[in-house]
Amino acid sequence: MKKKTKDTDYLFLSAYVHACQARLSEGPVNKSEIFSELSSMAPDSGIVDFFRLKYDYHNAKVLIKSTASGVIEDRLLSPLGRIDAAALKSAYLESGLSGLPAEFSAAVLDAKDTLARTGDPRLSDFILDRAYVSELLHTARTARSEFLQGYARLFADCVNLRSVVRMLKSGVERDKLDGILSECGTVAPGAIKAAYPETAAVLKLYSSTKLAPALHEAEAAAAGGGFSVFEEQCRTALDAYMDSLRLQCFGEQPLIYYLYTIEGIKS
Repeated sequence: MKKKTKDTDYLFLSAYVHACQARLSEGPVNKSEIFSELSSMAPDSGIVDFFRLKYDYHNAKVLIKSTASGVIEDRLLSPLGRIDAAALKSAYLESGLSGLPAEFSAAVLDAKDTLARTGDPRLSDFILDRAYVSELLHTARTARSEFLQGYARLFADCVNLRSVVRMLKSGVERDKLDGILSECGTVAPGAIKAAYPETAAVLKLYSSTKLAPALHEAEAAAAGGGFSVFEEQCRTALDAYMDSLRLQCFGEQPLIYYLYTIEGIKS
């Protein structure tokens, strides 16, 4: 059984990241170096992996879409994931992703097959987004971080709400929701499917969540309006959740807040 990390295990690292946080206004940061350094320093590197996961899934989307079009866009691959971008490309092209994390590999192969079969990149993205959320929650649980588990569930709510609003806008049939909605959020996929395609009924499910302030714009987007304000309000909800760590002095919280902060800074 994995040994539970104590707040005192983070004493030195907390002081270090507070100092790093104070220097963020000085200019661009090298996220790759930061991730590598903090992975070796952190009592649980899973907290750092939590923030690197999205780059693995970004790279998967790039590889799937670019190979389908016949032109591999290496310049779009990110060096910030858990998996080296060149190694991921090689595994994707040559070995069927053998040796890579099982859940990630299965999702990538499923998304690749779906794009080849349907020609619809949105469906392959839905598959990868769902797998990303699942891995995000699993990583938070493995790191025994209740705070990151809460963030992962809120993020899952954001992903599901954005997906269902897009489908409402497009008039997609209810059965197309199968396999798209994540089960990691606070609103059950079954409840969403039962309420669909009634926009008001779907949005009511989120009225008691942290996404409640975004529901007016979600309704407008579902009716044919733009998505930018709605998506910004989803981001605001995620930012507000993380901002609760701003004044935390030690434990895992300063590390989490610092990693989240640098995500919004240009490298």
